[in-house]
Amino acid sequence: MKWVLALDPGSDKCGYAVVRYDGTAGEKGVVLLHDLPNIVRRLCTDPFPEAIVIGKGTARTGTAALIESVAMGLPVHFVQEKNTTREARERYFRDNPPQGLWRLVPIGLQFPSRPIDDYAAWIIGERYLRSNL
Repeated sequence: MKWVLALDPGSDKCGYAVVRYDGTAGEKGVVLLHDLPNIVRRLCTDPFPEAIVIGKGTARTGTAALIESVAMGLPVHFVQEKNTTREARERYFRDNPPQGLWRLVPIGLQFPSRPIDDYAAWIIGERYLRSNL
């Protein structure tokens, strides 16, 4: 199945997601920025992704430079990441609904229990696929 590697870059960490052409996510996670080349190297094996997709946030140029040496000539595209954090938060809580007494607290007053940059990367990958398929 065809897929893209989507990245949500930050100043010290980066979310990543394998996004298949049907919009589903394979492996996803959040890594420290200096570990990103190892993740890209590990994931970009046969079958290779069609592209690497990076959110157009403030850390995009540093992230692109960091993965350039390990991207093996794969095309790199930049995607607008406006509102991805909000959408990622909504998707996170849809996938991980509050339990126990937390079910009584409105979602708008809750915070995810972990960084959700991987969910933001998933959304970035979906946006790329929607606009390019």
